Amino acid sequence: KFNDPQGIREVIGDLKGTVVLFEYGSTRLCFVTSSLDNIQGAARGDTGSFGVACRRVVVKELALAPTEVVLAGSHNHTMPAVAVSAPLAWGRDEDPPAESANEPARAFLQALGQAARGLDKELVPVSVEWGVAEEKRVTYNRRGRRPDGRSYLIRTEEERQQHGPDYTGVIDPDAKVMLLRGESGRPVAALAFFTGHPVTGFNPEVMVSFGQWSQVACEILSGHLGGIPVGFLQGCAGDVNSKYMLTGTIQQGIELGRYLGESYIAAVGALHRSKRPGLQWSREKVRIPHADLPVAASLERDLASIDDFIRRGRAGDQDTLECVGLNFHATLTPPYRAQLVESVRPWYVWALDQHRAGKAAEVPKFLEMDIVVARIGDVGFVGLPFEPFVRTGLKIKREAPLPCVFTSGYTGDSTAERTYGYIPDASAVDDREYMSGYFRYVAGRPPYRSPAGDAAAEVAVAKLTEFSR
Repeated sequence: KFNDPQGIREVIGDLKGTVVLFEYGSTRLCFVTSSLDNIQGAARGDTGSFGVACRRVVVKELALAPTEVVLAGSHNHTMPAVAVSAPLAWGRDEDPPAESANEPARAFLQALGQAARGLDKELVPVSVEWGVAEEKRVTYNRRGRRPDGRSYLIRTEEERQQHGPDYTGVIDPDAKVMLLRGESGRPVAALAFFTGHPVTGFNPEVMVSFGQWSQVACEILSGHLGGIPVGFLQGCAGDVNSKYMLTGTIQQGIELGRYLGESYIAAVGALHRSKRPGLQWSREKVRIPHADLPVAASLERDLASIDDFIRRGRAGDQDTLECVGLNFHATLTPPYRAQLVESVRPWYVWALDQHRAGKAAEVPKFLEMDIVVARIGDVGFVGLPFEPFVRTGLKIKREAPLPCVFTSGYTGDSTAERTYGYIPDASAVDDREYMSGYFRYVAGRPPYRSPAGDAAAEVAVAKLTEFSR
């Protein structure tokens, strides 16, 4: 229990993380996974101070280069807010001052230092094995289509079932496990992968702290393998939800975790041993292309709609369910819906200002970032510092020459220490529901154009092809 600015109503168990260190010759790579989503940096704002502090702690304890640390969040929505006011105070020999981080952040950073400390002295030779099982009971594609072709966010189980009780849409059903087995034949550690927003039992107006089904599944796999550390890597889940958002319960989240845990156990029941030896990795530069700004008349119409929606929502109008492509469910209060729409208003003001100042043609043409591409035995890893859509991950899986690839979003950018929010795949660049239109929540960011997030997939596939030779 702690003082939390996010307003946590209930704490349901610990939130867990892992540190997994690889070394092959002079090549090293360290994965830090956590149920605290902010570990990989902030999607909005200028810095990811918590991610900076995490990286500094690991770098100090293991004498790594900052680029050798991959911070990976589960994108768990049921968690306390972490805040670090002085990230550079962490990773030094002296203890950081008490005011450098709030209580949840401080607890995690101290535990992270303890977990990493001396880990490089405990390295053991391992074989790399991998397994895959299919899991279709947990997730669905949450980007629906209206009869007129407009996209919308399928938020609740009720809305999902309107598409049919077995609706999943386009998902990645692979529950993947990379098992590291010691020379004695015993498992040493594992990394588990799955694709889906862990939002079962999540309601932003009634917050709880809970590790979600991703952590439940990893705990089940860990128990099956004798209690070894199991880290979770989240897939390209930008448009893929778990069931029971807003209207579900924590118990349903635990049930979905048991489903995924069963699939992880099935995956380790049919393992493949890597034929390729070694570890290769690099950070690659990616340029995501931007489109032009909408014309001024369109922006003015949308701004008028936004102001009308905000006025009615604040007044408690229940008929505030859709605005500028954003849609909401009746379980959210009208004032909260107004607050969500108000968040995109500054973007429209900024875009109009560019037109009025004659600068609309000068907006950025590309969003630049770095991605992590690695090969660990026969297992590929792609770390994308944004919320990629599932088709971007499927493109990598389909085109990469390795038999097993973890296509992981939410991994942070070591150069900017942040994530970049939702970036659609090529098929979704013209849509304006919450995920595809997320650029409107970020100051100074134009819309995307094709291939959008798939540009990162193309770079990743090329590098994995090189590593696989």
